[in-house]
Amino acid sequence: MVLAQEPSPSEQPDYESDAFKQTVNFWRRWVARSTYGGRWREMVNRSALTLKLLTSRQHGSIVAAPTFGLPETIGGVRNWDYRYTWIRDSSFTLYGLMRLGYTDEAAAFMRWMMARCSELEPDGSLQIMYGLDGRHSLPEETLPHLEGYMGSSPVRVGNAAFDNLQLDIYGELMDSVYLYDKYGSPIGYDAWTNIVRLIDWVCANWRRPDEGIWEVRGGRQEFLYSRVMCWVAVDRAIRLATKRSFPAPLARWYETRDTIYQDVFTRFWDPTRRAFIQHVGATTLDAAALLMPLVRFVSPPTRGGYQRCARSRPSW
Repeated sequence: MVLAQEPSPSEQPDYESDAFKQTVNFWRRWVARSTYGGRWREMVNRSALTLKLLTSRQHGSIVAAPTFGLPETIGGVRNWDYRYTWIRDSSFTLYGLMRLGYTDEAAAFMRWMMARCSELEPDGSLQIMYGLDGRHSLPEETLPHLEGYMGSSPVRVGNAAFDNLQLDIYGELMDSVYLYDKYGSPIGYDAWTNIVRLIDWVCANWRRPDEGIWEVRGGRQEFLYSRVMCWVAVDRAIRLATKRSFPAPLARWYETRDTIYQDVFTRFWDPTRRAFIQHVGATTLDAAALLMPLVRFVSPPTRGGYQRCARSRPSW
């Protein structure tokens, strides 16, 4: 830090070596806090370092990627700006940080997330993504004066997807809130009142078609993954309410949760292929369905197919 009327620290004769030592020592101390002791420890810790680097020290939010203008294919036009906080990606990151013992980072993000829950839309809904500082509007702009990586243009800043409807984010968020309340720090009453508004919105809107986790350009559909994660959202809210004795419209929540569950097995299960389809009316499968056992919607598949396990405990 350079102060007015004070010499810059970089003028000190040993500035470079001291700064290097301080940086190395900081990261060594940080990674030493990891509680992971299983296989591939070095790779897991390197991944944890990457997640830490994606975390805003000032705000506690977690950026999806520190990049913009990098094409999905060289010369292609899908060059998006990922320097924002997606609810889905950040919730998965929060889960990883908690599993590794980094509760300070998890707490910082949860404070940021609860601040967003206090800024719900008038109908009680969340955006799928925000700026690192919590900004809601992320208008997309093309920069025609930039050539792009290896001629991949247009180069864009901002991200127009911020107003997409992706219903799965509510399940990922509530699973993380439930786990943080259990393994981190109990959430307060004010946060709970916002969660009630959020879950009431899910109960009223879970049947809507949406863009889904893959943000497909073929129009909104009733996606399996979105439907399952709506179930997760309501299920975790019920568990949290009963565990903490929070006031909640439990009768309506129980009815909604069970209705979603029956809907998935009635309308998304292909008995011929013995598999869940990607969306209503589709014949394609979806890799996102592999998360269904992890969120305890079903047990892991066996030779006889999936087993229902709606009453089993949630993630870890």
